[in-house]
Amino acid sequence: MKNRWLAAVSTVGIHLSIGSVYSWSVFLKPITRQMVWSLKNVQLTFSIFILFLGLSAALLGYLVEKHGPRRTGILSAVFFGLGIGCSGLAIQMKSLYGLYLCYGVPGGLLGAGANGWLMVR
Repeated sequence: MKNRWLAAVSTVGIHLSIGSVYSWSVFLKPITRQMVWSLKNVQLTFSIFILFLGLSAALLGYLVEKHGPRRTGILSAVFFGLGIGCSGLAIQMKSLYGLYLCYGVPGGLLGAGANGWLMVR
């Protein structure tokens, strides 16, 4: 028998993870001010993130069926954490393209497990 409470709590956690993408708005102004990059250039990072979030949810959802929601959820959390951590390094190195690559790509891969988990439930 499945534990309904565990599924409910996990689903709320996944929704919070997906919602964390909007934390970018908190980082936007300080990054723009500190790095003296244009708002347009820094905001492109969010667009790349959303692109990869959608692509990963659409194309990698089969991983949930193959490996289960727990493994894909953990994989998504790892990718998101790597994206955030590497973004800090990219900013430290003053690399706008590094920010695109670090936050946009692995951070956006959060969708594979997160949306996949919701598909299974």
